[in-house]
Amino acid sequence: MNPHAFLSDRKQIEAVESIRRVDEEGYLYEMKAEHDYYDLPDAFKQIIDAGCSTFVTRDLDGNVLFCRNYDYSHFLNNDRSGKRTGINVIVRGENPKAKYKTLAVSDAYWLDYKNGSYAKGMADDGKSDVSAFVLCPMICMDGMNEKGLAVSILALGVRADWKPIAFDTYEEVLNPNKTNLFLEKEGEVPDPYWISASQDCIAVNRADKKAWIADMEWIETKAPGKKTLLHPILMRLVLDNCGNVDEAIAYMTAFNVKAAMPGSDYHIMVADPSGKSVLVEWQGDEMLTVEIDHATNHYVTKEDPSFKEGCGRDEVLKAGLFRTRNVGMSREYARDLLKLVLQDPANRVDRSKTQYTCIYDLTNRTMEIFSFGDLSRSWNYKL
Repeated sequence: MNPHAFLSDRKQIEAVESIRRVDEEGYLYEMKAEHDYYDLPDAFKQIIDAGCSTFVTRDLDGNVLFCRNYDYSHFLNNDRSGKRTGINVIVRGENPKAKYKTLAVSDAYWLDYKNGSYAKGMADDGKSDVSAFVLCPMICMDGMNEKGLAVSILALGVRADWKPIAFDTYEEVLNPNKTNLFLEKEGEVPDPYWISASQDCIAVNRADKKAWIADMEWIETKAPGKKTLLHPILMRLVLDNCGNVDEAIAYMTAFNVKAAMPGSDYHIMVADPSGKSVLVEWQGDEMLTVEIDHATNHYVTKEDPSFKEGCGRDEVLKAGLFRTRNVGMSREYARDLLKLVLQDPANRVDRSKTQYTCIYDLTNRTMEIFSFGDLSRSWNYKL
């Protein structure tokens, strides 16, 4: 068992000692969280940002399926010259303060995103301290509760303000662990809606000998009289306390949301066994909802310049759902549709990597999960 030197609470210790590897490679683990994960320090305020795909449909028997790819490129020690990694944890949530039991999946890499040390295999390597895993229930990227309510989070593009810097000094501030933009044509300037922009990344035009640094907006709603939460924490509270989409929307309306880092924004898909599915977005200080059966990484409540040419994945999901709209979608078809929108940087098209894929059956309260882009093998869970 790995050490957990920073824990003294018995229930927290039981949670991390329940961690078990699911796959052979160490990309996927599971844990049982019966501790009070609301009563935790501010250390759970992590960065999350990702490219993902989700859709809601019915199978051939009329059961409601909530289907999801969670995509993000993680690198060991944040070294982008190395191979992509990941470490995801299936969390069985049974918080004594929660109204409902839950089954959700967290991305444990974010527990130490600054160092990039939480990577495949470390949760049972016998030497890494796993104390921070008590925070996993608060950084779940999707999940379902015992009433069949499901949620998932998807990242959105944020405009970059490119500020000029001296060309002969850009190498001094160039961070190799960021995605930086190199332009070659005379007169070419960085696109404010370049999809890979992040805070303090660099753009360079060698032909013009010009350079810029990205300053990204910190997205936050500030409606008076409302408590502010990070998006994944709001999702956790919805899972723990809401029984259907209408309850979830009413609950979410009571909070402001704040992104975990500059240059990040998110929308949240919510669905229940009735087949109702709603996408939640925030514009200004207002929460907006749209009834829709699929989502990727572009806004639907406003025009999104980041996806002016489309993203491909959204169009594929829309077509697949349209073709099966009157007859339902077989589990195999749903899996194949998710496979079509997997992100794999090896194909030289995708910038992200599918960390895991889930098919939640909201009618029967089951979850099938596939690890790290491999849809040839899955594991099954039930609430």
